[in-house]
Amino acid sequence: MTKRLAPRVATYLIAAAVGIVFIVPMILVLLNSFKSTSEASGFTFTLPTEWRFDNYLTVLADPGVAVGLVNSVIITVGVTGGAIIVCALAGYLIARRVSRVTTGLYAFLLAGLIAPFSFIPAIRVLQWFGLYNTHAGLILADIATQIPFMVLIFVSFVRQIPREVDEAAILDGAGPVRMFFQVVFPLLKPVTFTALVLLFTYAWNEFQNVLFLTSSSKTWTMPMTVYNFQGLHTFDYSLVSANLVITIIPVLIVYLFSQKYILSGMVAGAVKG
Repeated sequence: MTKRLAPRVATYLIAAAVGIVFIVPMILVLLNSFKSTSEASGFTFTLPTEWRFDNYLTVLADPGVAVGLVNSVIITVGVTGGAIIVCALAGYLIARRVSRVTTGLYAFLLAGLIAPFSFIPAIRVLQWFGLYNTHAGLILADIATQIPFMVLIFVSFVRQIPREVDEAAILDGAGPVRMFFQVVFPLLKPVTFTALVLLFTYAWNEFQNVLFLTSSSKTWTMPMTVYNFQGLHTFDYSLVSANLVITIIPVLIVYLFSQKYILSGMVAGAVKG
């Protein structure tokens, strides 16, 4: 009994420690976002003497933050939707049509998991196609960086779906496109929601691509507005904290609504070899 209990207790302790590492900074930022400038300068866990909800109104009134919110929504929706469609189709093709071409393509994509992202070639390519400083350029760059891992998890999940499902759809007269979107894709709901959360989180919080692949504030997203906002309000930690909270909220909402699908999607490839 003791031998069985010890690993469980250790697991809970480790989980609690990891949770504290993530939760404590969030609580600190949340509390400081409601404090006055003088109170927030101490960066302590004490409750505000007066709850300053107007800090959020001040942040949202900043034109740069408003533009950043709109840009983040456009880019995040584009990256999430585009990457899911592309990677789901690629994963289905690689898993179902095993050949030298698809095997080589899969190996090439897996190599992308460890290959570093090169900004200078990316900038030149975007400039050649007239996509530099555009939403489309950032969306395509973000999708490209996420394709290797997303294809990996989609391939792992598709391999668990019996081929008889495809054969039954073909016998019913479904073509390749109809078979995928009406028969196979609905079965990919767990892994799709996992990909949705991961892609949404990545695209919403992405900073490097926005920093290096754009030179205009018209395409800046929320992380860049936080960076710029902190530069303008270096010592006003109440406003900086409020900006951080506004940036975090959409990710938390998406995660809370999709969390029940995440575990099943992430462990999809562990059930069958």
